[in-house]
Amino acid sequence: MLEYLFSFKVAITTYKFGLNFSIIATLISKTIGERELEDKTYSYAPVCIIAYNRVDKIKKTIECLAKNTLADKTDVYVFADAPKNDKAIKGVQEVREYLDSLKGLGFQSLHIIKAEKNLGILGSIMRYGELIFKQYDCFIGLEDDIQTHPYFLSYMNDALAYYRDNKQVMAVTAFTHQIANTKSKTLQNYPYDVLFSYAFHSWGWGMWRDRWEQIDWIHSDISWYVCNPKHWFRGAILSWFHLVAIRSSSSRGYTIGDLWDVHLSHILYRENKVCVWPSQFSYTRNFGFDGTGVHKFNFESGVVDFEFATPKEHLRFTNEINLSKWFHFKIGLRYAMVWSFGFVKMFKNKILKGIKNG
Repeated sequence: MLEYLFSFKVAITTYKFGLNFSIIATLISKTIGERELEDKTYSYAPVCIIAYNRVDKIKKTIECLAKNTLADKTDVYVFADAPKNDKAIKGVQEVREYLDSLKGLGFQSLHIIKAEKNLGILGSIMRYGELIFKQYDCFIGLEDDIQTHPYFLSYMNDALAYYRDNKQVMAVTAFTHQIANTKSKTLQNYPYDVLFSYAFHSWGWGMWRDRWEQIDWIHSDISWYVCNPKHWFRGAILSWFHLVAIRSSSSRGYTIGDLWDVHLSHILYRENKVCVWPSQFSYTRNFGFDGTGVHKFNFESGVVDFEFATPKEHLRFTNEINLSKWFHFKIGLRYAMVWSFGFVKMFKNKILKGIKNG
């Protein structure tokens, strides 16, 4: 399973990080200025993308997003982080030069926000949440290595609209384990196009302002969960084993800043909230597992870097939240098998490479 990133509460962001961004004049005048934001009604959610030092990745992410059917109705914000160390300076400069050159992509608007000092993924997420929710009621988040299907924005906007008033739904994700789902007998007769789980995934996700504000992003005490066999077993199954990463990752020394999305899965379980997932076809895929990402994983094509199937532009949603343990156990078991296969192949290749190199 993947390691994940924790997060902190938006309320402390300004205190802890300060105003660390150099916001271009256009953004100041058009979005964060003095106008009364609550008087504006927005039909489509904005997209927030985090960029760092991989120009080839962010270029592909933006180009794919521009091919979406709702690109011309979407405001896009790119949050470019500053270098963490001297080694990252060149890559960060290349990314910023590319972002400065962008024009004519067809988005409704495109805004570049540059950090003056390194915030990391955690700080960037907190910062764009703080800024975006001054203007919008919801948003769509992307990392810099996520390829989106042309129907990605349609799915996300439909889901955000459909579940806006269902307070048990905390978030929406566009990724699903397509390789496992399309072969799953459990889902063959499933009547809907979405699943509900305590599992949260950050490879294309969306959230509403009121959900964001309800979450305690600061406290991360999980002792009540990991020390209780009943919670550990139930949470593992209904999160498709995502919550297993809490124990394994924390024991390996990962910090709160490294694990924000699995922390959100923990919050979902604790508060009995769910995340909406596509049940069959994924609207995103991660092409950054080549050893250049935060976790340095290098998977072969087919594990997460699969070919898109042909998803629907508009899905059959439902408010019938199914949290059957047996149903989710069968789904989660297939997901665990896919990830295990990927890790085994990755470690095997590392060993063979080490032997070959002497």
